[in-house]
Amino acid sequence: MGSVIIMVLITLAASSILHAQSLHLTDPDRAALLEGEEYDIAWQEDGIDTVSITASGTRTPLGTESRGDFTIPIAADIPATDGDYTWEAPWIDSVTFEIDIRGFDASGNQVAEDQREYGFRPAALTGKMADGIYLDLHEQTHQRLYIERGGRIVNAYLSTSSRNYNWLPPDVHMDTPHDHAGVFHVLGKELMHWSALFEVEMPWALRYLKGHFIHATQPDQYFALGAPASSGCNRLTYEDAFELYESTPIGTRVEVIGPNG
Repeated sequence: MGSVIIMVLITLAASSILHAQSLHLTDPDRAALLEGEEYDIAWQEDGIDTVSITASGTRTPLGTESRGDFTIPIAADIPATDGDYTWEAPWIDSVTFEIDIRGFDASGNQVAEDQREYGFRPAALTGKMADGIYLDLHEQTHQRLYIERGGRIVNAYLSTSSRNYNWLPPDVHMDTPHDHAGVFHVLGKELMHWSALFEVEMPWALRYLKGHFIHATQPDQYFALGAPASSGCNRLTYEDAFELYESTPIGTRVEVIGPNG
């Protein structure tokens, strides 16, 4: 009798192993996703009834201050046997994020999960693969300074365009707030630049065109970062400006992306 019981238990254990519930993300099989592009999120499953998919990550910080996490719903209650789901990548407030897929049984209990990390590239940087600084100011919302190295976006900071959002050709300048789009280079660095025109200090300043600098702003102005706010410079927090200053040699490429690209 004992041997019969043992054989039954072994058979049940083997059956459980053979029918183990599993879920594995297989696509998109790439390092980074581009805003506005469609991607097939694909998976392999065994013993799963439905899946739900989300994108998640940590928002671009404000200097050393966290701006919290985000979760973007992608799809829910999809039959697991479908095997894939087409998703158009939105703008994401981070240089990296995760796609998370969760599997559920017929009773709605989560029984499996898998994640995969991706880099993010905003649509404004489509095809822009040169190393250097990119100021994405093409909209008046979520304005960012991106750092690219080796064809990868490796960092992002909240930044600003001019508060007037007035775009002029690079050879045209005026005393009122304005911006210039184009490709420039860091022409000089100053630990503390004094603006005689606006009578303000500009810590950790990188000059790339005439009187246009990337520099730190006062902490009481941090609330305005990420939107038009300056007199024509590109502002950062103290911590971000210092980090950028320390890592950026003179001659570094700077591309300012305006509303017309």
